[in-house]
Amino acid sequence: MLDNVILLVVGILSTVSLAFAGACLHFAVKNAKKKDGELAMALWSFGALGGFTFAGMCWAYFLIPILVHRLF
Repeated sequence: MLDNVILLVVGILSTVSLAFAGACLHFAVKNAKKKDGELAMALWSFGALGGFTFAGMCWAYFLIPILVHRLF
C-alpha cells in the first residue's frame, strides 16, 4: 500500500522534474543563440542540471528499488 503511494508521488515528481529540466534546456539553447545571452544561458543550464539531478535521484533512490522489489 505504502509502496503504491510512494511510487505514484515520486513518479509524478520525477515526471514534473524532467519536464522542468527539458524546458530549462530549451530556454538555455534559445539564449545561447542570442547575442549577450551568456548569463541567461548559464542560469537556465543550472535549472536544467537541477531538474535532471532531482529526477535521477528519484529514480535511483525510490522508483528503481520499488520496481525491482515488485519483480522479485
